Amino acid sequence: MKNQKMMPHPTRSTPLLAALGLLAATVAESDAALFSYYIGVDGQQTIPTGAYAGLENPNVNRLTLLYAHPNLESPSSGHYHSKGVYRYQPGSPVGSPVIEVNPANYLPEGSAAPLAMTAGTGLYAGKSVVMEDSANGFSLIDFRDTDDLAAYAPGTAESYMFNSSSGRWTGSLAGADVHLVLVWKSDGLNIGDDGSLGIGLNDPGDEYHLSDDVNFSPVFWTEPDAEAGTYLAQFKLVDEQGMFGDSGTFEFRFGVVPEPSSALLAAGAGALGLLRRRR
Repeated sequence: MKNQKMMPHPTRSTPLLAALGLLAATVAESDAALFSYYIGVDGQQTIPTGAYAGLENPNVNRLTLLYAHPNLESPSSGHYHSKGVYRYQPGSPVGSPVIEVNPANYLPEGSAAPLAMTAGTGLYAGKSVVMEDSANGFSLIDFRDTDDLAAYAPGTAESYMFNSSSGRWTGSLAGADVHLVLVWKSDGLNIGDDGSLGIGLNDPGDEYHLSDDVNFSPVFWTEPDAEAGTYLAQFKLVDEQGMFGDSGTFEFRFGVVPEPSSALLAAGAGALGLLRRRR
């Protein structure tokens, strides 16, 4: 049984105060081997409800990024949130689904604050990196394969997660050649891993090989003097073997704030300017 991946990353900082996050805290308190992010293949043939009920699911047999949404108090209600999906749009021709980069495909989800970046350690000393927070599952950016949950005993949180949505995500990636493709990223945002500051994801179209046994922990980072603001990284998943269709685009969001010293200098400069103007 795999160890739970809820401990802070060795090269990334830990917050002094855990942010409120009931869902993520529930995962963190578990002895389960659940991770935050999985890659699976969509096995749902048709849309079950809503305005397009009965139409073919435009994501069927496509690779999909999944955010694990467990409920350890009621394990049978555990499920995934799918990211980077295609969908039908009102007014568009039937059979012509479109993909959007919208709040449903943001990570963190919807209107939640971007993932905070702070001073790194080890290989990332002198850089600003994503701050891992055990109370915020979105910050624990480790990709795994849904197959990793297949062997857990019935009744466990892992088994419920694997078989959720009537077995929609139980398809195997065996034999696929999964790649993470960079669609776009903000200038100044960099992508490394535990062993390297750069893994070749620099320009749109660059790919990182994940294979069919996904085990990937990217490190998103900026230089410490990076301009404050929100930094974005958009990706999609492709199968170079052609067994599965491409995913849609999903987007990670990161927040960079000024260094305290820089903020104090700026405030001081502003106060000095105000004093001079008054004189």
